[in-house]
Amino acid sequence: MTQPAIRTAIIGAGALGQQFAQHLRQTPPWKVAGFFDDWQTASSGSELILGKVADVVAAYAAGQFDNLLLAIGYRHMDRRKQLFEELTGADVPFARFVHPSAYVDFSAVLAPGVFISPGCILDLNVQVEANVMLYPGCVIAHDSQIGAHSILAPGVRLAGQVRIGEGCFLGIGTTIIDSLSLTANVRTGGGAVFIHDANASGTYVGVPARRLPLHSITPEPGSLESC
Repeated sequence: MTQPAIRTAIIGAGALGQQFAQHLRQTPPWKVAGFFDDWQTASSGSELILGKVADVVAAYAAGQFDNLLLAIGYRHMDRRKQLFEELTGADVPFARFVHPSAYVDFSAVLAPGVFISPGCILDLNVQVEANVMLYPGCVIAHDSQIGAHSILAPGVRLAGQVRIGEGCFLGIGTTIIDSLSLTANVRTGGGAVFIHDANASGTYVGVPARRLPLHSITPEPGSLESC
């Protein structure tokens, strides 16, 4: 018997949203229902634009999609969290997508809104909280936990029993040795290696990773982007 299509809508029609859509289209029974985006419209030539973010709740009530994914990237971590909580509170369901080339142990627990990209490995008893995105090639060893609304860039490696706080962005190739913890709202530069806990929010770079002074961190852009 053919499995019914899973009609998934995506918030954000930019580069990240297109990446999500490509993976969904190549993974039956997932189907892209369309995009919600405040900056792109159907009249500008973009495909499958269902409306603006403010239209999501009404579109779900009208049966236009079955569940939702959030394709807003690391430049707007607070907005990712805000939208997820608002829409969850409005009873809009979020998808859990795992690319078929990823390995996810049967003991792993994935919360709503999780997106697992190609080539990821999630080992024994891994926990991934709500609205987390793993880019391709992430390796999460046994008994590790990733806090809600976090994003892991390509090739991030977490050893066993690592704890990542809420709203973290781990840059490409970040490595965290076993049994360490990162507090909430940590960002890392590419290739950072942690050999100690990160107990303060902020941006960490280097080998071993060190926290940058606050005055050296560039503020986020004001306009909302999708990647």
